[in-house]
Amino acid sequence: MSDSNLMPDKIKSPIQLMAAWFVMLVSVITVLLTTAVNIEKPEWAAGYLVISATVVIVIVIGCVLLMLTKYRPHLQDGKEYAEWIKEQGAYSQGEVLRMETVTSIDAKENAKDQEVETSDINNISVSVIDIMGSTEIVESLKNKGFNAEIHPHRHEEYDKREPLKSIKGEQEGIWVGSRVEADIAIRAINVALKVWPDLKYIVIPSDNSSPPDHVNDQIFIGGSSKTPIARGTRPWSLEELKSLKEDININEFHRKIRAKYS
Repeated sequence: MSDSNLMPDKIKSPIQLMAAWFVMLVSVITVLLTTAVNIEKPEWAAGYLVISATVVIVIVIGCVLLMLTKYRPHLQDGKEYAEWIKEQGAYSQGEVLRMETVTSIDAKENAKDQEVETSDINNISVSVIDIMGSTEIVESLKNKGFNAEIHPHRHEEYDKREPLKSIKGEQEGIWVGSRVEADIAIRAINVALKVWPDLKYIVIPSDNSSPPDHVNDQIFIGGSSKTPIARGTRPWSLEELKSLKEDININEFHRKIRAKYS
């Protein structure tokens, strides 16, 4: 195995790590089979080594299939993986920490009533998922003074799915950073609703994970519907969303959002 000349400090992406792993695997299998050919005693040893090599190969093939299907997004390079995580509504540098199923009611109320640090519109960025209608939403947001941009729905190199033509049933989420003022968030939501009336989930990312600080100053429109559904978040009706008043304070806005959590 010493002939592989692997340099750990040069391995900086998941794909490189996977390649290094395969080099190690080939080396191990080579050693096992070579030993099986040359060993004479005990008689059962050669068969045992061949069987071991076969089992290792089967396990590796199974792992590879999982990596190329279920865990394929996790094999992207850092930037693309971070964007994928953001799209899922769980943008985090570390492990996504789910909210505890059982939480003290008093603790929840105290957290809601605390004074919240806020950011004005100049420090807020809005990302809109790249699906039909996104350009219209971004242009309308920019006209209202927002720093808005289109967020790619998929990484073309890794994701071979056909681009979506509608958010319905797929990308109905809105992620609102914890420092975004209620009037700013509601203004952005109303702009999006004119084009995408199927939006129905609102989530504060920091309620479910520990995101990087800048995520608290962002609004993401078109997040995956699977994320809030998996967490038991109840949908908003179009009437409920349209009834949100821009003059409510941030604490009241957060109460309304959290009231939809299970």
